[in-house]
Amino acid sequence: MPINTSQSSPIVFRFLTAIISLALLAAPIHATLAEFSVVSAIPNERQFNFTIPAGQSRDSGIIVNNLGNDTITVEVYGADGTNSSQGTFSLTSKSHGQKHIGAWVRFEKPTVTIPPKQAMTISFTLSVPDNATPGNYGGGVAVEASSAELKVEEEATGPGAGTVSTAARIYVRTFVKIPGEKISNYQWTDFGFNHQDLNNKPRFFFSFKNNGNTIILVQPEVTLRGFPPLKESTLTMSEMTLQPGTSLDNIELRWDDQPPVGFYFVDAKVDFSEFDITNDQRINPETQHRDITINLTPAYIIVLILVAILAVILLISFVTISLIKIRAGCIEHKVLPGETIASIAKKHNVSWKKLAQINKLKSPYTLKEGRILFVPPITPSSKK
Repeated sequence: MPINTSQSSPIVFRFLTAIISLALLAAPIHATLAEFSVVSAIPNERQFNFTIPAGQSRDSGIIVNNLGNDTITVEVYGADGTNSSQGTFSLTSKSHGQKHIGAWVRFEKPTVTIPPKQAMTISFTLSVPDNATPGNYGGGVAVEASSAELKVEEEATGPGAGTVSTAARIYVRTFVKIPGEKISNYQWTDFGFNHQDLNNKPRFFFSFKNNGNTIILVQPEVTLRGFPPLKESTLTMSEMTLQPGTSLDNIELRWDDQPPVGFYFVDAKVDFSEFDITNDQRINPETQHRDITINLTPAYIIVLILVAILAVILLISFVTISLIKIRAGCIEHKVLPGETIASIAKKHNVSWKKLAQINKLKSPYTLKEGRILFVPPITPSSKK
């Protein structure tokens, strides 16, 4: 049977393309990534906490341990502390213009080669300038190592072969207190709620500013009360670090379980505290609160609810007015001992059903002695 090549060629081409793609994905990848750890050379200290007067220096060091099977070359440097987009403590990049700790730390050997499975102590000097402003400064001593090579190979040196450089950075937090007048001046500058952001997620947002010279730790929390009830009524953010002279703007607190409708009272609480560098602890805690209300119900649902309420009010009003008009022509009958609705209806020559309807009596139509009943006037239809 002859083969129609005009129809089979695209299929064969796609099949061969798939096979080639799988082969490329299965090509060997050789990576030599730096494996190392960094700790303070001061025993039992997870970070550096220095108190250094302006114009003085302090010598210290770090221990870099090469955990891998290959020799690594690391670069060591100081970096200023900063705030990440979510307010967590972070370091500026190596190429960033350093102003404080990043400019004060000096290594005798900024580049060090470490054999495999060995550790090396790298010394540094932290010198505070004579004109440094008193206060607390955060930063770190960073160790950065680039991988030796990340190579992708094909059968031969083809267009897909090449190398990609990667880098890893580990740092030891470094805090410096320069003695002098302490200025603790921070602000909670903004708080609010957006039903949706660019990612279609409802969120609360916070903004803070540190105008002082102390490091401020910030812990926001939101508590919600309202209807319908929530499974999780408290939302908490991770603790944030507010460096002196910096601000945190529009820090997001997601509300992933927001119901589609509801009305809630929101209590936003923020715990502030200063970070005592000398003793590595929080001091002078303060809690601030702000309240807002949130209406999650769409406008069209509110309109429908209002229309329904208005309809019920009109219906009740109509029934009430109609009943008043009916009772206006009625006579009053005081229930005597032993009387029933049937006997009263017979006495006044009216339908017992009409009598029950006007007086809103329900089965079993029990009457209490002394109750006043409204008896409609006699009409031809009421004699049934």
